[in-house]
Amino acid sequence: MQVNSEDITVAWGQAPHPLDSQYGKWRMAVFQDVQESIDGSKLYFLYDPQADEQSGTSGQRKGYPGLIIFDTNFKCFAGEIPVHSPGKMKFLFALKCPSPQGGSAFVLVTEEEVYGQIRLNVSRIDLAQDGLSIANVRPLIPQALTIGGEYICSMREDLPEIVVMANPGLQIWRINCMAESSQPPVAQFTVPGADLNHFYDGFLNNGNIVFLSATPDGHFDNTRVHLLNLNSPQHITSQNCSGDPQRGMPIPRKQCGFDSVTNAILMAGGEVDRGSGFERLLDYWVLNTQTFQWLQIPSQMPCPLIEPRLTACHSGNIYVWGDFDQPLPGMPPNGTHLRILRVSGLEKASHPPAYSTYNPAPPAYPSLDEKSGNPPYPSNPSNQPYPSNNYGNQGGQGQAPPYPSYNPNQSNYGNAGNQQGPSQDQYGNAGYDANQQGGYTQTSDGQNAYYPTQKKKKSCSIQ
Repeated sequence: MQVNSEDITVAWGQAPHPLDSQYGKWRMAVFQDVQESIDGSKLYFLYDPQADEQSGTSGQRKGYPGLIIFDTNFKCFAGEIPVHSPGKMKFLFALKCPSPQGGSAFVLVTEEEVYGQIRLNVSRIDLAQDGLSIANVRPLIPQALTIGGEYICSMREDLPEIVVMANPGLQIWRINCMAESSQPPVAQFTVPGADLNHFYDGFLNNGNIVFLSATPDGHFDNTRVHLLNLNSPQHITSQNCSGDPQRGMPIPRKQCGFDSVTNAILMAGGEVDRGSGFERLLDYWVLNTQTFQWLQIPSQMPCPLIEPRLTACHSGNIYVWGDFDQPLPGMPPNGTHLRILRVSGLEKASHPPAYSTYNPAPPAYPSLDEKSGNPPYPSNPSNQPYPSNNYGNQGGQGQAPPYPSYNPNQSNYGNAGNQQGPSQDQYGNAGYDANQQGGYTQTSDGQNAYYPTQKKKKSCSIQ
């Protein structure tokens, strides 16, 4: 099995795109969640200014609550979409179907505290066709969910439903994401004798909630999982897990990234307390939810992320993202910045996603427009100090330093040198080419899944 990790944080060895001078500040932000656009050309990072400011690593807040656009072709942030919804931004989920306007469709979960009570708001966000603005925001439920404090939100892969798990005890709500107007949850129940605090995390898989175990000291327990059938939610059953035939069980860890695909739960990185300090892990693991056997992937993350997050997308792309504390050119020497890894092949480790067997090749980085005035710079050796610069300055004063060449010893990064002809896409001029082609496929869950036209290959998230 071939698994490749491509670092798309910046265009390595290329000049920064002109958009970096306007939106580069977002590279130092702390985000809550991320989802891919329906055509795979953008990532939408969910931003909450209060959480960013309180992180203690990225400085002051960078802007208003909303979706921050990252262009996966230009490999830079390219826009901001404010979202007006009560409470703190917490979770973002992507639907397989497009919005009525032809753009991406998401489900947003926000948290607010009212008179000492914690409430969760669940809303549907429909983007315009160009993906650069919101066409409609509407609540999916008539009133917010009142919970005891701790909660987990996850999305089913077999139905367009969000499932909310919360304490006290273990309360569960199922919410229809395709409802045309707000309606009560499809189902609401309490599991007798269960307590959400006993679990490390939870995911939806084949109609079951798969709860991951936690050790008494708060580490992830890899030896067993707990299953709750959503169609018969009276009892939770436990299932022991077996190790990789060659590599045994994953190391117990904290702060690791998880997400699920059909028949599998994916895990990336994390940290282990060695007594004298924390060790950041680089490994990938897959738990087959049919056999409950762990499989270690013969590949690893190119850099050790702080509290990595993992997001499996409907296109088949998987993103591992999180903070990294070694600055890029022009960034402050202290603090952290966002790193984004696009992983291909990992979703095939156990079973391909049910919606499609098609996995499009990641787009190559297009060369910059010669008229932009920013010709490519010579590569900066990775062992040289970076020049000082006001990164992401709003006025665009001065030229940004070049990005260093990607170190091939860090990963099997495959597309660093690929280029196409000059791009004509300009975010300031109505965004993307409206003539992009793609197709729709009817899925068994009633959604119309959208798959972009296959491009010629140039070379071989707690939720």
